Amino acid sequence: MAAAVLYLTDGGSTALAAVPVAGRPLALRAMVAAARAGAEIVAVPSTFRSPALERLVARTRGLAGRVRWLGAGEADAARDLLDGGGLLVPATALVEPRTLAPLLAESADAGEITVTESLEAGAPILRVLADTARRLAPALAAGEPLGAALMRHVEATRLKQVTASGLCFSARVGGDLAEADRLLYAGLGTDNDTGVDQYLHRRLSRRLTRGLVRTPVTPNQVSLLSLGIGLGAVWAFWHATPLSAAVGVAVYLVACVVDHSDGELARLTFQESRLGAHLDWAIDTVIHSGLVLGMAISADPSVATTVIGLVGAAGVALSAFFARYLPREIAVGETVGGALKNMGNRDLFYLLLLGFVLLRWMAPAALPALALVVAMGSQSYWIACVGRIRRGRTAAA
Repeated sequence: MAAAVLYLTDGGSTALAAVPVAGRPLALRAMVAAARAGAEIVAVPSTFRSPALERLVARTRGLAGRVRWLGAGEADAARDLLDGGGLLVPATALVEPRTLAPLLAESADAGEITVTESLEAGAPILRVLADTARRLAPALAAGEPLGAALMRHVEATRLKQVTASGLCFSARVGGDLAEADRLLYAGLGTDNDTGVDQYLHRRLSRRLTRGLVRTPVTPNQVSLLSLGIGLGAVWAFWHATPLSAAVGVAVYLVACVVDHSDGELARLTFQESRLGAHLDWAIDTVIHSGLVLGMAISADPSVATTVIGLVGAAGVALSAFFARYLPREIAVGETVGGALKNMGNRDLFYLLLLGFVLLRWMAPAALPALALVVAMGSQSYWIACVGRIRRGRTAAA
């Protein structure tokens, strides 16, 4: 059974571990990292126990049933948990599960292992063997400071060191909390972020998220807010004037910022869910499809142009479906797959919206042609995906 134990680095760790950083206490962040890395049991000294922390543990996905509180007289329980060795994590550590997972996965034959970056703060993240665990069990259960003792152990044994695969930071003094906060917010981007996302949306959404983490608002509620704002942008593009279209672009920007904030809030407060992911995708699809249809109707309210708009909106929805549930043969980082995924990014959609505003103002007669181009272009992604899938299956056969 893979087990992890949180420990105190020094006498000030108890107070620091209880301090919320980006909406959640450091101790809770260390528990979640260990659980998501594969620890079946996360033992925590009762020094940290409080009604507020227990409520957070109960509400945090993946922690319920895994946290074991250790009292000062439960050295035997600590020994039993670490009978086959285990992972020691500072209670004030900000560390990503991908850094901890290899340590938990290593067999006892690999010996004891520590994370190099954790040594720089004097707060080792350390996989220990049964002998070391038995020796440390009383101090771990009692919540005694162990940072100095573990550093001496590392220096004396010259054990194996591995490099952190992601964020690895331990707060030792109150001044470190600001750096911990900075690191958490700096890591909120995703691999799918475009240039506009990085340089505009994220800069604004992080400010919004800083306020939201202090409230009981949930990520799904923020998602629904982004839907309402996005539908306002759709309305602005419906039978648009040059001014209302320009306002629509601004409202769309706000919707994008709020849309980014829901994911940031979910990650920072450990409220990620399958429902939230599906909701986020559905809202994006509705807004983008609605904008394409609205632009077509603004171009010319005739039946023919409305049909063109509906075709364009359907193409956007189909393309979004393929992008969301993309088969592995396209999702893999191949040249063709990468090109397909870049065909419908948000940066290009902004260019489309701005192009519509300019034409509505300077050359409204060209708008039906733009609607036709958009309707045709919106089909290219999903059609190319289908072709790529068929070629891949034919080659496999």
